[in-house]
Amino acid sequence: MKPRLISFKREVGRRSLDNPKTEVLFVVIDSDISKNYPLNFVCVLPLSEGLWGGHSAFRKLFGEESIPLAKRLLSKALIKESDSEIKTEIGRRLKLLNPKTTLLSKMPILQKSL
Repeated sequence: MKPRLISFKREVGRRSLDNPKTEVLFVVIDSDISKNYPLNFVCVLPLSEGLWGGHSAFRKLFGEESIPLAKRLLSKALIKESDSEIKTEIGRRLKLLNPKTTLLSKMPILQKSL
């Protein structure tokens, strides 16, 4: 399997036309199956809660490799992506996958002692 990540933006909810809410969805595909989406669809990349534990399809497929694989896929996508909203979401998800870094950034006193 050669997993890759593709992203989609879609409007969700019942917001006014002036201020639509946009959601970014990350889909894991297997380029060994087919070159065309959705024929190569594997699963949706869950938020960090679904990667650390939980019952996501991604976690069931990749097991202990879920976190490292998610980081690799998101890091590669960050390099290739040109859309600023998607890049922001990728960055947010990468931070969520590094809880130690996120925790330290919220505690300046700990940063000084390290």
